[in-house]
Amino acid sequence: MTAPTDDLHSELDRIASDSQTHTLFRAELDRAMAEHVAKEAELTAFAEAAAEALQVLVRLPTREPAA
Repeated sequence: MTAPTDDLHSELDRIASDSQTHTLFRAELDRAMAEHVAKEAELTAFAEAAAEALQVLVRLPTREPAA
């Protein structure tokens, strides 16, 4: 759901004009950004580990069929 631009600007003006609301909004924004960065780092580490595991699998010698 997308808020109309005027409503968004009004809400941002309201937040900016009230120091307590601004402080709470900023704290929540900082928390959400830190959470996003942490998740991004976790996903990057997972992708790097998966890439390393695939490289190991690709390098494994092929087995000769049993006689």
